[in-house]
Amino acid sequence: MSNLKTESTTYLYRPVNKAELNLIEQSGWEKFPPRLPEQPIFYPVLNEDHAIQISRDWNVPTTAAAMY
Repeated sequence: MSNLKTESTTYLYRPVNKAELNLIEQSGWEKFPPRLPEQPIFYPVLNEDHAIQISRDWNVPTTAAAMY
């Protein structure tokens, strides 16, 4: 039995709008901006297709978000 820990990368997707994308870029691509009062839940997803669906079907009509 090995004592070595196997590491893997988990990608989280979060649909953002252009303003949020600009803030992420300003952070050096290291952090998401704080959530707005009307966005109380941080909802990352593990599947890119689901993130695209969220962006397209949930966010765009109400917040002009897009998957960047």
